[in-house]
Amino acid sequence: MNQRISPQKRRHYSEIFQGRPWRVLVVDDDEAIRQTLESYLEFQDNCELYHASNALEGLSVLEEIENIDIVFVDINMPGMDGIEFVRRLKKKDSTIVAAVITGQPSMDVIVQAMRSGASDFLMKPFRFEQFQVSMERMIKERSMLLENEFLTEERKIKKALEKMNEKLEKKIREQAVLFSISESLAKTQNTSELYNTLVVLAAKLIDAQQAMLWIKEPETGDLVLVASYGPFEAYQAKIDMSNTYHPCVKVVRDGIPILSDGTAKGSLNLVAEKAGPGDSFIMVPFAIRGEILGVLAISSTGQGTELGEEALFLLHLLAERASLTIENLLLYDSLLINLHATLRALVRTLEAKDPYTRLHSERVTKWAVGIAEEMGCSQEELDTLSFAGHLHDIGKIGIRDQILMKPGKLTREEYEIIKTHPVIGAEIVGHLGLLTEEKAIIRHHHERWDGKGYPDGLSGKDIPQLSRILAVADTYDAITSRRPYREAKAADFAKNEIQKNAGTQFDPAVVEAFVSYFTNRE
Repeated sequence: MNQRISPQKRRHYSEIFQGRPWRVLVVDDDEAIRQTLESYLEFQDNCELYHASNALEGLSVLEEIENIDIVFVDINMPGMDGIEFVRRLKKKDSTIVAAVITGQPSMDVIVQAMRSGASDFLMKPFRFEQFQVSMERMIKERSMLLENEFLTEERKIKKALEKMNEKLEKKIREQAVLFSISESLAKTQNTSELYNTLVVLAAKLIDAQQAMLWIKEPETGDLVLVASYGPFEAYQAKIDMSNTYHPCVKVVRDGIPILSDGTAKGSLNLVAEKAGPGDSFIMVPFAIRGEILGVLAISSTGQGTELGEEALFLLHLLAERASLTIENLLLYDSLLINLHATLRALVRTLEAKDPYTRLHSERVTKWAVGIAEEMGCSQEELDTLSFAGHLHDIGKIGIRDQILMKPGKLTREEYEIIKTHPVIGAEIVGHLGLLTEEKAIIRHHHERWDGKGYPDGLSGKDIPQLSRILAVADTYDAITSRRPYREAKAADFAKNEIQKNAGTQFDPAVVEAFVSYFTNRE
């Protein structure tokens, strides 16, 4: 600023400090957003709301209405965008505070907005609580700017603004880290994958040489290394919690991070004689719902990387965000396990009605997983097959007992009804939001390699591979199980029948794996 405070601004400051309502301008081309914020601010005694549907209209409001205090502006608007609007706003009056609103956040956009002078940002859709928090921040910042401009001279104001810029730059860095963390963690599908992602993020965010994550073992309470970045020694794989002098044990026991800046001997090697004079490390507790479950640690080995308060903050932030992700994963896993258990109970109830089919699904699943392993299927495919195998006949819940348990041969009409059970089963698991692959296995486990199966008449490799595997296992168990109209056949007879139908009813590759699997078991 190149001028002293004008008399007009002095009057404005006097009004503010005597309790004049805060004047808030909302610039957004979305009428619903403007109306929603207007309705919300009507209940705030200390606010006056003005609004504009585009940036040019917003600049006109700034000219017409004296002393606007706070501005919320959408980034994406026709004509002038929100970033250019904030730039012009700050040029007009640097004490007006602005927050940008965006429905498609990206680090580039956020950085540009902050550099243009924005003090905060909101992501659509936002909750009123988030808007209120942003308002409180903006009011504090506006008050500070006015007070500084009113009470200090140009040199002190400049110093205060420089300090604000430092905070802003730090906030931009923090937001960049938050985006990076959130984006990386959101892609994880299970805790094992998340653990590995966590140590890689820890090392790369802080430019550390080494990162490790230990989790408490439920049975013993000892710390077990579940993920690492960089080399580690064999003795680091497990830490005895009875070793009270161990830094990891102290972190778990006290719940307080440890930062060794390299002035004292010590490193993640945790053996004094192995530590060099420049070694440093940070350890933070890893907690879920207030319970410490492990330790996240990083280490520098004197390569020029300083591990200080900022690194400690980043590592603590990373551990905190990761713990929320793990909590969600564990909650999802728990719900899924309960759902699976409920569905399996339904299948067992269904099978219990007929002594000839009791435990049929468990046996079929066992055979199917064995064949899939013989074919080299991945662990993910084995898990999917295991789940679908237990539920492959759940659609029979929709079939009348008179047909299911009929002691004699079914009529053509009855058989057509039986043939609907794969479709019913797929619909049941589909409504529960289960994976597409699992639904497909259940729907197509009665398709034939030659296209003469049901319900869709798929043929060859158009039939999902796991369905083809399940079909062989299902047939094997059906032949070797007792039925009301016949006795159980021998295993060799069943194998011969399946081999005879390779290339017609069954996938030849699956039959080959089936024969190999049962041969190896004998």
